[in-house]
Amino acid sequence: MKGKLLASFELVAEAISEVIRQRVALITAAVPPIICILLFDIVTAQIAPASVPVQLLFSLAALPLYAVFATVVHRVVLLGDRSLPHPWGLFWTERETRFLGWLFGIWLLYLALALPQALIRMLFSPAEDGVDVAWIGTILGYIVVSYFYGRFALVLPATAIDRRSSFWESWDMSRGHGLPIAMALVIPAMILIPVEWALFGVVDERFWLAADVVWLVIALPVFAIEIAIISLAYNKLS
Repeated sequence: MKGKLLASFELVAEAISEVIRQRVALITAAVPPIICILLFDIVTAQIAPASVPVQLLFSLAALPLYAVFATVVHRVVLLGDRSLPHPWGLFWTERETRFLGWLFGIWLLYLALALPQALIRMLFSPAEDGVDVAWIGTILGYIVVSYFYGRFALVLPATAIDRRSSFWESWDMSRGHGLPIAMALVIPAMILIPVEWALFGVVDERFWLAADVVWLVIALPVFAIEIAIISLAYNKLS
C-alpha cells in the first residue's frame, strides 16, 4: 500500500511539473475553451431551473467544451505544443468527435456511480455528538469514482493522439494500477473540497453566481492537472 501511495504522489508531481513546463502552450490553447466554459456556466446558472433532469441536460450540453479543453491538454502533454491544429484551442475535427463519444461514456459512468457515492457519504453523516466526519465520506466517494474513472479513462489520451482504443483496452491496460491512478486523481481533487464548502456552504445564495465563477477559475487548473495525470498514466502503461 505504501508503494502504491508513493507511486500516486510521484504521478501527481510529474503531472504538476508537466503542466508548469507547458504552461505557455496550455494557457494559450486552453483560454478560449475555458472562457466558453465560464460563459456557458454563467448562462446556465441564470436560466436553468433547479430540477435535476434539466441540470443533467445542461451538463451534457457542456461536454463538447470540455472535450476541446481535455484534448488540448492531452495533446500538449503527450505530443507537445506543435501538435495542435491551431495555437488557440477553438477547433473541431473528427478526433474531437471521437473524443466526445468516449467522454459521453465517462459521463454515463459518473451517473452510474452517483448512487454508491451518495451512500458512502451518508455513512459518514455528522454524528449525534456533533462530530463532523462528512469529509471522510467525501474522500472515500472520490476514491471510488476515481478508481473506475482511472481504469476506463485511458481511452481519452489515446483518442486525443489519434490512436484507436476502447474502454476494454483501457481496463486491461490499467490492470494492477487502478488504485495508484485513483489516489493520484484524488490528491489534487482534495484541494477542491474545502474550496467548495467555503464557497457554497458559507456564501449567501445571492452571491452563488459569483461563487460559481470563482469555483470554475480554481477548478479548471486542477482539472488540467488531473487530465495530465491520465495522460502520463497512459504514456507509462501503453
